[in-house]
Amino acid sequence: MKKGLILLSLCFAPTAFANDVNFSLGAGYPYFVVPEVSWSNTDNQRWYAKYNLGLDDGFSVGFEYALDPNQQHSIGLLAGAVGVRDIDDCDKDDGLSGLACAIGSIFDEHSIQGAALSYSYSVNGLNQSGWRFRLDAGYGRVSADDNNYAGGNATISYQF
Repeated sequence: MKKGLILLSLCFAPTAFANDVNFSLGAGYPYFVVPEVSWSNTDNQRWYAKYNLGLDDGFSVGFEYALDPNQQHSIGLLAGAVGVRDIDDCDKDDGLSGLACAIGSIFDEHSIQGAALSYSYSVNGLNQSGWRFRLDAGYGRVSADDNNYAGGNATISYQF
């Protein structure tokens, strides 16, 4: 098992070192904490993976492409957690269980897993250190009730 992991890591190591790898940390709504790792070969595009933690959690991967010469404005695509949806899955009555359902419904959010379009504004450029603002809007499925919904995210982050 160890030999397999070492061999696998050696296969991906040259690719990781050939690219520019960055880390960012952000906050927003509906995900309150959003750590992200990104990598790129050029100044005008980047691939990223992020973990969204808030009312629910989920992973997303995406691609962004800069639209202007300063690489401040970019559009992209992402797949994974594209927002959250409140799923009311309990019947309220007048007793104690109704009160428990009412309190529990405040935290009864579930991630929408799907695809989204994104827009980002990076103050210093797409692959440069600095502040970034991103909006995501997409569509996907919530597994808790097996229905499709639209969703979105707004995140302010700092890329180190």
